Amino acid sequence: MRRKFHQLEFEFRQHGGKRKGAGRKPKNAEPGMPHRQRSKKKRNEPLHVTVSLADGLPSLRRGGALKLVLAALSASSDRHGMRIVQYSIQKDHLHLLVEADDRACVARGMNALLSPLARALNKLWSRRGKVFPERYHDEVITTPTQARNALRYVLQNGKKHGVVASNSIDLCSSAPTFDGWIEHPSIASLTTAPVVAATAPASTWLLTTGWRRHGLLDLRELPHTKHARGPRANLAKSSRRATSR
Repeated sequence: MRRKFHQLEFEFRQHGGKRKGAGRKPKNAEPGMPHRQRSKKKRNEPLHVTVSLADGLPSLRRGGALKLVLAALSASSDRHGMRIVQYSIQKDHLHLLVEADDRACVARGMNALLSPLARALNKLWSRRGKVFPERYHDEVITTPTQARNALRYVLQNGKKHGVVASNSIDLCSSAPTFDGWIEHPSIASLTTAPVVAATAPASTWLLTTGWRRHGLLDLRELPHTKHARGPRANLAKSSRRATSR
């Protein structure tokens, strides 16, 4: 006679899943960048990349930290198919304008930039732990207006945070070597000789020719949010403010 076999059923405890309270909890006081699927990018579309520093760390704009960031940017200006065209170093974050054939190149290029930089900064600060704990944020640039706004936002970002005078140039950015100013500031007139990271020349139409259709940048222009009305809105506002003073 054949014996009948009965399959035993075990009840396994389920973890995660689509339920209230599921998922990894944020390590910081505020949730970080959500892991949504990044928007598609074409070969001729540059990216505005933002990288945030962990809370409580020293400023990236001073002393040895600034030198390390500049060296890292120079070393990664054209690697793995990603080119760093413009940059701005702020106290606790970086802004980059990059070009790449696809997102795989961006991922490899950003890893080549941030991994050794994080190790170098930890060594400088005699600490362990994550330096850039959240994934970088990026925005695909698709129009000449958006490209001009991104250039202004990156190069003039120090003025947004109040660390650069309104009529001056940010020495912790690629602004000293940018050739798109209405009146290019004289390097010799600057109080401190700028130490600028090597960058890759722009090759996309948007960052070479397209953005210029809306006019060159003026040092008096202030960076604005991504939803501002137009490329000349802040220039008019700053001009009226200067006249009233």
